[in-house]
Amino acid sequence: MRFVITVLSIFIVTLLSCSEKSAYLVKGDAVPDIEFLAVDGETLTFNEYKGKTILIHFWADWCSECRAEFPKLEQAYQKYKKDGFEILAVNVAQSKSHVQSFKDEFGLNFPMLMDENSSVAKKFGIRGLPTNYFIGKEGRVERVIIGWVDEEQISLVLNNINSKGVN
Repeated sequence: MRFVITVLSIFIVTLLSCSEKSAYLVKGDAVPDIEFLAVDGETLTFNEYKGKTILIHFWADWCSECRAEFPKLEQAYQKYKKDGFEILAVNVAQSKSHVQSFKDEFGLNFPMLMDENSSVAKKFGIRGLPTNYFIGKEGRVERVIIGWVDEEQISLVLNNINSKGVN
C-alpha cells in the first residue's frame, strides 16, 4: 500500500510541476479571483474572502500528512475565525464524494473546495501536498509552507502578517 501511495504521490507531483513557472504564485503576488466549487455545491470566489487573512490549504485524502493535519486545521480555524481568519481547503484531483466523506469523517467546518482537474493547483504552482498559502487581507501571498502546519505555526504566521501592518 505504501508503494502505491508513493508512486501516486510522485505521479501527481510530477504532473503538477509541469505547469509554466511564470504561473506560480509566490510571496507578494496578488491572488487572482478564482472561482471554486465547494463540496456542498455552492460556487465561491476568492474575492468573497478579501479583507480576511486566509489559509489556502491544498490537499488530497491519500496524503497521510494531510489526514493528520486536518484536526489541527480545524482547531486553528475555531480559535482564529473570530479574528477574520478563514481556511479554504482545496482538494486536488479527487471526486466530490471523496471530499464529502473526508469532511464528514473529520467534522470540518471551513469550506472544502474542489479542484478536480488540478487547474487551480497549477495556477499556484503546487509541487507537493500538503501546501499552504497564507494570504493577507489585501489579497497577496504572505507565506508559503510546503508540508505540515499546525495551530502553533498558524498562530506564528498570523502574528507575523498582522505585525507587518498587512491588514
